[in-house]
Amino acid sequence: MGSHFNGMNLGLSYIASILAHNGYNVAIYNADYLDNDEYLNQRQIFNNYDYYKVVLDDLNNPLWEEIELKIRDSQPDIIGLTMLTANYRVDKIIAGIAKKINKDIKIIIGGTHATIDPDNTLKNDEFDYLVRGEGELTFLELVQGRNEKSIKGLSYKQNNKIIQNEKRPFIKDLNSLPFPSRDLFINGTNYMDYGNIITGRGCPYTCVFCASQKIWERKVRFRSPQNVIEELKDLKNRFNPPMIYFIDDTFTLIKDRAKNICRKIIEEKINIPWKCDTRVDRLDYELVHLMKEAGCIRIKIGVETGSDNIQNKIKKKLTLDKIREGVKIIKSVGLPLTAYLMAGFPGETNQDVKNTIEFAKEIDADYYSLSIVAPYLGTEIYDDFIKSGNPIDKEHWEYFYHQSKFMILNNKIDPKLIDEFLALNERPGKGKRI
Repeated sequence: MGSHFNGMNLGLSYIASILAHNGYNVAIYNADYLDNDEYLNQRQIFNNYDYYKVVLDDLNNPLWEEIELKIRDSQPDIIGLTMLTANYRVDKIIAGIAKKINKDIKIIIGGTHATIDPDNTLKNDEFDYLVRGEGELTFLELVQGRNEKSIKGLSYKQNNKIIQNEKRPFIKDLNSLPFPSRDLFINGTNYMDYGNIITGRGCPYTCVFCASQKIWERKVRFRSPQNVIEELKDLKNRFNPPMIYFIDDTFTLIKDRAKNICRKIIEEKINIPWKCDTRVDRLDYELVHLMKEAGCIRIKIGVETGSDNIQNKIKKKLTLDKIREGVKIIKSVGLPLTAYLMAGFPGETNQDVKNTIEFAKEIDADYYSLSIVAPYLGTEIYDDFIKSGNPIDKEHWEYFYHQSKFMILNNKIDPKLIDEFLALNERPGKGKRI
């Protein structure tokens, strides 16, 4: 995302934790991080994305050798992989490497892409099981040796057929889950520039570019503020990361709850910097001031576009004036601001992109998280993409990435405008950290 921050995968960490709490020997390996201070410029990522395909096509690349070595050293009975659309082939390659080492290793796949398209995903010979939706209990029951037919949320193969078990209900009490295991990373925790934490699951909104509603069904469940505080204290005492990142889709969705968490952070004297994602219409002056007092050092907001026309089409349910109002509140309190922006929406014109660039300059965020619109599986944009007759190569999902030059849905936009859009952070005074 144009930074050298590294974090941890919370989904894998939650599953690892519940397995460890039930007596299983678990390790987490994260190859998706930078081990130096190299800064990744967003235009470089966009223009050099074809290197990703080069790595995927070269099984002698050192990356795959590193992963093979880790699997040989660990000698696992089971490997769990999380699948996003863009790393579909990555998971296939890793599973193939594991099966080459030991054909009896069971490969369990999960994550957003696998959950939304379990049939096509599980057709791959490399994958043995697929966990749909929240994975903690399904994964645990599978490892415990429960009868496959009885495990809700599980997909598996039987007599050359793919069996989809009944959907597993959402976990009602998120407080019942053990904290994610941050001590099980076999490549250490020294690369954690921040400690990810999530205080709730789900999102009630219907943005056309997001697949959240397919996973969470627009339902939101929250952990109690005290449970969040206990994890913050545990995280600080055991790992002391330089920063915390609340990765909730909208941390301040319920403003009174967010204020309660902030007050408890202050009362408990946790004293650790943090940042969060939220929406401008879920902020007020009292809340933002309290957030700063509680240690918040950056607020990240979804702006997406500076065009009223596109704002209406993407169902963000925001206006430019509402964004201006929220930005004004954040700046009045003196907090740095990151704005998420996108370009390349279907139907977007050159003028719409120009409006986005000018609006970005107007709100003058400290950093812009820039994306090219990608029709991710499970989104309304994807459905429209298919209805328009666009072919999909379901073996090459790596092109479906929001910083790939191959994924430009709207070829009517001037490439020079895309380049200008991606260069917003390169203007004088703009920061490199998000």
